[in-house]
This record gives sequence, structure tokens and C-alpha cells, in this order.
Amino acid sequence: MANDDTRSAHAGPLDPSLSDNDLALLARSEEATVRAGAAAHPNTPMTIILKMARDEAPVVRAGVARNPRTDIPEDILRELATDNAAEVVFALIANVSVPDAVVARAAKSKHKDAGGAAKARLSKSGARAGFLGSFAAFRA
Repeated sequence: MANDDTRSAHAGPLDPSLSDNDLALLARSEEATVRAGAAAHPNTPMTIILKMARDEAPVVRAGVARNPRTDIPEDILRELATDNAAEVVFALIANVSVPDAVVARAAKSKHKDAGGAAKARLSKSGARAGFLGSFAAFRA
């Protein structure tokens, strides 16, 4: 029961005033949901985000995919777009900070409904209807 309480406490966004040291400590937690919170936090140091993008737990990689930072390297975002875990791909598609080209790559994901979610996201971001068509020849 204590584990359930711990998960609930960290299910939402973390305090925006957390220091780098606090976020680094949370990123080393044994609880994947705690690490996911740190991964999604915009003030988490980039070196930690890069490590968390390859975390064994999909919920942590999904946290990176949800992170609103615009300076996450595109190659990391492209890796997340083809992740084996659907929750990672859908978190990436939902993140408005992720470039449209990466979302278009996620549209080709093996996960059911990823294409529809990506098209909906791209239409909301103002991408032209033919945008996905320009990537039709692109194969990950």
C-alpha cells in the first residue's frame, strides 16, 4: 500500500522550484514513476534527460517524451518516436514542443492509432495537410 501512495504522490507534475540537485536525486530513484516525474521536469539537467531517454522503464522514457524543453536533441526525440512502448510514442505525439518532423516519424510507428494521433497533432499545430505526404517515402 505504501508503494501505491508513493506513486500517487508523484503522478502529477513536480514542484517547478526544485533544484538541479533535487531533480538529480529524483532521477536516481528506484521508483520508475518518480524518475518519470524528473524526466518530464523542464529544469532537469540535459545530461540526466539524455540518460533517462534510455531508461529501462517505459514510463520514464514517456516522461522524457513529455518534457516541454525545446533543446532536447532531435536524434533522441527520433529514437523515442520509434520506441517499442506505445505510451512513449503517444507522449511524444502529444508534446507540442516536439518538432513536426519527429511527430511525422511517430505517425509511422507500429503502434495502433499512432498515425491518427500524429495527424491530429499536426493539424492542430498548423501543419499543411500534405505535410505527412512529404514523408511518405521516408522509412525509419
